[in-house]
Amino acid sequence: MLETFRNAAKSWVAKVLMGLLVASFAIWGIRDVGSGMGDAFARWTGFGPQDLVKIGDVVVSSEQFRKDLNNDLQRIAAQTGNALTVDDARRLGLDQQVLDRIIDGAVLDARAEDLKLFVSDQAIVADVAANPTFQDGKGNFDQNRFRQLLRQNGLDEATFLANERKNRLRRALTDLGASGTTLPRTLTEAMARYRDETRDARYFSVVVNESDVPAASDADLKKQYEATPAAYTAPEYRTIAAMKVEPADVASKVQVTDEEIAASFEQRKADYFTPEKRTILQLGFPDVAKAEAAKKRIDGGEDFMKIATEMGAKESDITFAHKTKDDFLDPKIAEAAFSLAEGQVSAPVSGDLTTALLKVVKVTPEVQKQLADVRDDVASRLKLDKAKDEIQSIYDAVEDARAGQTKFEDIAAKAGIPFTLVPAVSAAGKDKDGKDVDMPSKTELLKAAFGSDVGIENDALTLQDGYIWYEVREVIPSALRPLEDVKAQVTKDYVASKLRELATAKAKAMIDKAGNTTKLDTLAGETGATIQTVTGVKRTEPQETFDSLSVMALFASPANSLTWALEPGGKSARIIEVTKVNTPPFNAASNETKALADDLKLGLGEDVLAAFMKDARTGAAVSLNEPLWREIRGMAAQQ
Repeated sequence: MLETFRNAAKSWVAKVLMGLLVASFAIWGIRDVGSGMGDAFARWTGFGPQDLVKIGDVVVSSEQFRKDLNNDLQRIAAQTGNALTVDDARRLGLDQQVLDRIIDGAVLDARAEDLKLFVSDQAIVADVAANPTFQDGKGNFDQNRFRQLLRQNGLDEATFLANERKNRLRRALTDLGASGTTLPRTLTEAMARYRDETRDARYFSVVVNESDVPAASDADLKKQYEATPAAYTAPEYRTIAAMKVEPADVASKVQVTDEEIAASFEQRKADYFTPEKRTILQLGFPDVAKAEAAKKRIDGGEDFMKIATEMGAKESDITFAHKTKDDFLDPKIAEAAFSLAEGQVSAPVSGDLTTALLKVVKVTPEVQKQLADVRDDVASRLKLDKAKDEIQSIYDAVEDARAGQTKFEDIAAKAGIPFTLVPAVSAAGKDKDGKDVDMPSKTELLKAAFGSDVGIENDALTLQDGYIWYEVREVIPSALRPLEDVKAQVTKDYVASKLRELATAKAKAMIDKAGNTTKLDTLAGETGATIQTVTGVKRTEPQETFDSLSVMALFASPANSLTWALEPGGKSARIIEVTKVNTPPFNAASNETKALADDLKLGLGEDVLAAFMKDARTGAAVSLNEPLWREIRGMAAQQ
């Protein structure tokens, strides 16, 4: 082990990471080792105070469960725009899913320990250094970026490296469990035919109208309201206080002298330079002789574009508009083009890529702006640069004030940085009226705030050149809105549901009436509808005029039969005739079939992995701290 560390530490990247690891021990301490003899004795005799699961010598804490559950809730909020509470998670069974996942991981950890599996620190160090996520624009490991990304994800260096080691050991076991699976050819063939089968159909639409729906009574609306409470439930809202500091927030207070502005202009002079640009006509020829003949005609008074037109070229084909010298790929062409006067035609130019005649249509001279022209811009950029140097001192002052329990409003006022109080915002960034809420660093701030709670002191979020501090002032739980407040929406939903019922009943009645003898043409004629045709429909590829419900109905019926499907919006239904079923021959050598086989093998491997995990759990001595689990789920009071 010591030799591995010595070897790993030979590269500069490894030394950086090792330094971070040592620093993390000094700052955060080595977890679990310093938890005290009392906890160690309790674990030896049973469960420690916060031990939720034990598998052999592997212990999972209740804090780990809470952290994983909270991460899942944040992911759901980011994907759906609706924040879930812990109670919601319990009702949906998410807490049990998280527990099962944690147990699976702990089972793998215990199995790896039993098998004496090992991952070298050298391998982890090398892979971290090679990970583009942690590299700068030149492909070198960036220590500051590494730390920043870990901090944004709530990790320290020691935890990150420990997680990497644990994940590698788990993958070693799961990859072994899922490898070596053999895919039956018959399965590939069956799935290929299922995927590639196409169908042709004819169809027409039957429509129902809102006038066909009776006015809703109070009882109807109450029933609709109670049947779909989720549609009328307000999301959780949070009031967030935030203050931020970025260079632009403090730049206006930065003082710069005329001498500094002048020096900065000289350093940035190239930023205010615009090179000469030209619009060039470039007409290519297969050889110099043909180019010389064309040049002779031009010198005799013929128009450049006339010759180009004879050669089949349009003006747009040969025009290079508003180009700098560096824009031309061929340096010989570029040199010739920028040596001509405006309106002049070149002699034949034998470039590296082509032989051409060039004509200069327009010349836009280069421009070098002087300090007087751009003084305000230079001063602004200089102030921003200086402001960056002041960010850290402001950060330190804010952190000191927070440590003294000073209110955000007072801290921001004293530091001269912006303070924002965001009232009642959802995880999707909407207010109670459904309007977008403006706030600094909206995505990052919402994610962090909905992962926190009232009374928690949060670490500052790191911006590109600054910081944002936040605290949750109030949590307004998700709640069912009163019927009177959502009556208009309930009425709209009631009418929509009745239209769907009417369209469904009308379509079913037509199919029942048709039986096995009546043709689509007859049904369409009775309703005055126009029959439309669709061909080559695949069950996995709905078309613009043939949606997924129609596709499902089409493939659920045999050839030459009638079926039906609701159309988008629910105000009409589609009567469908299956006119043809096309089953293509199986081609095991095609790229599509090979890709399908790869996907099937992956799925089969996942099934094998699931069986492997089931067997691993069955053979493991999994112990759950039931009293603590009931307490976490809020069930202790019911026992």
